[in-house]
Amino acid sequence: MSFQLKQSISHYINRRFILWLNRRMPSKNKQKLTQRNIFILPSRFGLAFIFLIILLFILGTNYQNNLIIIMCYLFSSLFITTLFYSYFNMAGLSVSAQGTYNGYKDEKVIIPVNVSADHIKQSLTFNFMHHQKLEVSKIYENKTISIPVNFNHRGKHLLNRLIISSEFPLGLFKCWTKLQFDIGIITYPKPLKCTSSFNNINIQEYDELQETKNAHRTKGEDFYELKPYQKGEPLGHVAWKQVAKGNMWQTKHYSQPQNHSILLSLTDMPSNSIEDKLSNLCYLVLKYHEAGMDFGLRLHDNTTNNLIETDSGKNHLEKCLMLLATFNSNQRVHH
Repeated sequence: MSFQLKQSISHYINRRFILWLNRRMPSKNKQKLTQRNIFILPSRFGLAFIFLIILLFILGTNYQNNLIIIMCYLFSSLFITTLFYSYFNMAGLSVSAQGTYNGYKDEKVIIPVNVSADHIKQSLTFNFMHHQKLEVSKIYENKTISIPVNFNHRGKHLLNRLIISSEFPLGLFKCWTKLQFDIGIITYPKPLKCTSSFNNINIQEYDELQETKNAHRTKGEDFYELKPYQKGEPLGHVAWKQVAKGNMWQTKHYSQPQNHSILLSLTDMPSNSIEDKLSNLCYLVLKYHEAGMDFGLRLHDNTTNNLIETDSGKNHLEKCLMLLATFNSNQRVHH
């Protein structure tokens, strides 16, 4: 059988299995482990143990040795008892998880998962498919565990199924489940240091420019208007005198000279590849935000969907990072 044929058969079986899982165990924010969503099979050690039982039975009957037959029955009882212990170690476990989490490419994103049990659960392993495993020795009542995931490409992802498995107590059986939760991951480009100049403003000249702007603002020469405070705006722009008088929170807005407007553009990045250019932009966006400087972002010349006007603050940062993460990429779904 050729390698390509094996791959096709494997892909077909996997796809059919996923469809069956989606029907039997659909996505929910909270799920409880029962006989409907728990799978159990002998482990490799369990298969060897079965072979030993069969061998003892053959030897005992052929040589009419009662001691060997008693050992065969004893091992068989142990095997069946372990089967029930393995199942009850996972049955009744409640698992809940939901939300959208973000991080940078090639860096770990921690997903909090809430678990609770009516009695002690031991030696459980948690991991999202194709991601790092987390071993938990004991769970009792309510507990939040942090499961790491890692993506090597940017974009929006729907996280694949959570695998919970255990070989407790003797390793004769592997008991597992695959649960689907509504968890989204947004992966930003990994920041890549860049020291080039953009829009005639060099990044090394930032401190001097910022001092000039602050001096203008202190004198009131470029003050424009007061606007209601929006969550995420820099606290340094808040009109504290108005707040002290008992008025609503407002922020000061200033009119900036045109040559002080910073518009970061994808075409101005020094790197050769698109991904490196986006990483350069991510670095600059974080740097300007950390410094409290106003900036805009443009990834394409002919569409407003890839343009973010000059602004500052946490909300503005999140918009820019989201645009960098989703630029020319479709939502990826992993099973």
